[in-house]
Amino acid sequence: MNPKREGFVEDTKQEAEIIEPRGKTRAMPPPEIEPSPAEQPQLMEDEWPIVVKLIYRPIRNNRGEDIKEVSLREPRAGDINRYGNPIRVNQDGDVLIDERKMTYMIAALSGVLPPFIEEMDTRDWNSCAYRLRRFFLPDPAAW
Repeated sequence: MNPKREGFVEDTKQEAEIIEPRGKTRAMPPPEIEPSPAEQPQLMEDEWPIVVKLIYRPIRNNRGEDIKEVSLREPRAGDINRYGNPIRVNQDGDVLIDERKMTYMIAALSGVLPPFIEEMDTRDWNSCAYRLRRFFLPDPAAW
């Protein structure tokens, strides 16, 4: 008789006991398949004006008061005509922000003069720019 070595399994084969359920069996519900993003309705409908909190540094408004949030009205085609489209899509499909045009667009939509917008913390400026970005891109559904 060989001594048992710790950590090894014996060579004896044991068959697993299969337990059958008693009575009626329940059918499994069909799996839930989530719709693709293209099939989902637009979930993020923005209420205008969009308010962006200035987390890192307040700026002055046109009256010389410190403000901690910027309220942006809905852009219109006339704003693009006056200040230019601040968003471009290059040949590779990358979405690019034209910083100068976006600064003027933020100023026009918020009613705060451009020199005060230029005093924004860069992270706050990017928060405004990225919140506005999708409103200057074409909608593929229209193609």
